[in-house]
Amino acid sequence: MAIGRVTTNAMIRRYTTNLNNALGDLDAKRNIVATHRNFNTIAEDPSSAMKSFKLRSNFWRANVHQENVKDARAKFEEVTSNVLNCSSMARQFIEVTLQGFSGPTSSYESRLSFQQEVINLQDSFLQQMNGKYNENFIFGGASTKDLPFTKAEDGTILYRGLPVDTPTSMTRDEVSQALSGTLGLSDNPATTPPLSTALNDIMGTDTSISFSKIKSAIENSASLSSSQKETLMKDNENVKNQLLYNAYFNEHSYRDIGFGMKEKNNEIVSTSAFDTAVNGLEIFGYGVDEEGLPNNIVALAGELADLLGKENLSDADIEKYDKITNKMKSSLNDMIDNGLAALGTKAAFLENTDDQLTKTTQTLNEQISALDFCDPAEAITNLMWSQYAYNATLKVGNSLLSNSFIDFMN
Repeated sequence: MAIGRVTTNAMIRRYTTNLNNALGDLDAKRNIVATHRNFNTIAEDPSSAMKSFKLRSNFWRANVHQENVKDARAKFEEVTSNVLNCSSMARQFIEVTLQGFSGPTSSYESRLSFQQEVINLQDSFLQQMNGKYNENFIFGGASTKDLPFTKAEDGTILYRGLPVDTPTSMTRDEVSQALSGTLGLSDNPATTPPLSTALNDIMGTDTSISFSKIKSAIENSASLSSSQKETLMKDNENVKNQLLYNAYFNEHSYRDIGFGMKEKNNEIVSTSAFDTAVNGLEIFGYGVDEEGLPNNIVALAGELADLLGKENLSDADIEKYDKITNKMKSSLNDMIDNGLAALGTKAAFLENTDDQLTKTTQTLNEQISALDFCDPAEAITNLMWSQYAYNATLKVGNSLLSNSFIDFMN
């Protein structure tokens, strides 16, 4: 049996390798104790590093989503505060001022004094309705840089240039007048297309058409040419107002709050994001009722101011006054019931989402900490074992190399 011979150089090389390994392990354990991290470079632990990057990416996204939620919550708190201020002013006006006023039977001077109070109420309302959050108008829908509510010289209340008391639908006669007045259509055989044909294309058998349907009805009309459709939508005042209503009520301002915001056909999928747009018309009212009175409480106050400014009131004016005062109460209730209820639902949703994101970030943070950072007690124990192994290696080397080959020859 052959016996291998271990030379001094071989023994030294093997010992040096073991000593370097022990020293390297000791240095690694010292770094762990000093930095409290399981690894400091990707090369040390590629698998854990990749998992850590993914967790940190998710943690960063969750933080961004939570900041978006907090910003949206702050905006809706401001919106709610403004609506509550408006409802408080309106309630005080109705319960104290309006009930204490003797009405149309009072003197003209008394009515003028009360008229000024109504105008002051309008101005106070408009200030709240034009409230801001972060330099953005909160009731302007998707248009947050321009003043949403304004008061024209004739007293008309406008929302982004559109009278708030614009009817929300067009009657069959109004559509017929638009076709004849704007496009010059009639049932004369020389007219293309005949008025009745175009009217039936748009209206069918309906007696009225709402602002949500007018655009598609015109665009889908088989009898009108492209230029006629464009002219009708561009030049007819009633149609333009209907299209503006439709546009304002279909505006959105989406924020990514962690539901995987995505697009489809160049539009944000509504269920994948949160809509922060607040349409002032939905809060404060729009359109007119069956008697032609504005549903918007500020525009309604304007109607009341106009009545009070008349020196002599007719029986019809007195009847209208009673209708206005009664409608102001119902308009206030609508603003509270519909406006605040919708805001409350959105605020509650944001609060729940904020809580869920807080739990998500906490869980991710715990996972990152468990992966990236060491247990101090375990790290110190491992360092002590590495120190012991290194010292033992040095001691072994001292015994092996204490006598050289020359010493042996002597």
